[in-house]
Amino acid sequence: MKTEFLLVGQGLCGTWLSYFLEQEKRDFLVLDPGNLPSASRQAGGLVNPVTGRRLVTTWLIEELMPFALAHYTQLGQQLHTELIEERSIVQFFLHPDTRSIFQERATQAEAYLQMPADIPAGADAFLAPEGYGIIKKSYQIRLKQLLSGYKNHLLQKGRLIEKKFTANGLEQTLNGLRFEGIECDHLLFCDGVGAHDNPFFDHLPFAPVKGEALIVAIPGLPASHVFKGPLTLVPLSTPGHWWVGSSYEWSFTDPHPSDNFRRATSQTLRDWLQLPFTIVDHWAAIRPGSKERRPFVGMLDAHPNIGLLGGMGTKGCSLAPYFAQQLVQHLLHQQPIHPEASLSRFARN
Repeated sequence: MKTEFLLVGQGLCGTWLSYFLEQEKRDFLVLDPGNLPSASRQAGGLVNPVTGRRLVTTWLIEELMPFALAHYTQLGQQLHTELIEERSIVQFFLHPDTRSIFQERATQAEAYLQMPADIPAGADAFLAPEGYGIIKKSYQIRLKQLLSGYKNHLLQKGRLIEKKFTANGLEQTLNGLRFEGIECDHLLFCDGVGAHDNPFFDHLPFAPVKGEALIVAIPGLPASHVFKGPLTLVPLSTPGHWWVGSSYEWSFTDPHPSDNFRRATSQTLRDWLQLPFTIVDHWAAIRPGSKERRPFVGMLDAHPNIGLLGGMGTKGCSLAPYFAQQLVQHLLHQQPIHPEASLSRFARN
């Protein structure tokens, strides 16, 4: 079997990379075992235009937001489902100083922040002694529909092989690379945290982070907003179900859901939310982050036919489509990759 591009992984990065290669009518195959937990499949799917305690605008947000809206909309039309929805965030103030910071930033970033004139739907279901503000122009991505829908599309096209990649199965040939009978011109890794243990990328400053979330049923809580305070609550497609999270653990011993997170999160939710809830599920996954909080995009200098699209961290929903297109344009049309994301910024010693 011969293909031009062999992609490893069908999470967010693999989905978008295959999408843009298909738009260019290029030949490719995707390897994905299909039965392993991943951060893409267990994330809340939120695109937030501001970040951190100081509510600074997210890196590249003026480019990322319209790009995400356009391409999630187009892909949703192809898959006959809605993949992106604008959904404002009700940001609860945990301390008086966080209210002051929000009010100050709202005068500087009016496009994204505002103090509400009326009570947002559902906000009165939470304890809010310090009040709340509104983060506008946020998006929620329907990750389950995106990943499962595009997987079915790839299977129908004969472009997805449900197999796990192993480094010892890779061979160098005269004309390219071969993996277990599949010959390719280019091998592109988009397998999330898997790249952290890949010997081709052991010179990159990966920072894997464990994240956990609960799935809870909250009858009576309107699904019109995301609610963000001591926890973040994101409405899911199942009516009454919410993603509640998440943790951000730099040091961890295993990738599995923990009893400590379940107990602490459920207690925090009881103290904050004034409605009854039931825990439906408990998820955990390792996010493929980087120490400098910038993606890894491009081809290796030492192996110019081997590349990487990863390191997206918590911003994967906005970063993955944008940089997937950049990588495709770089490979096919020699277009530059953003210097803060390009693999060329790391020289192997």
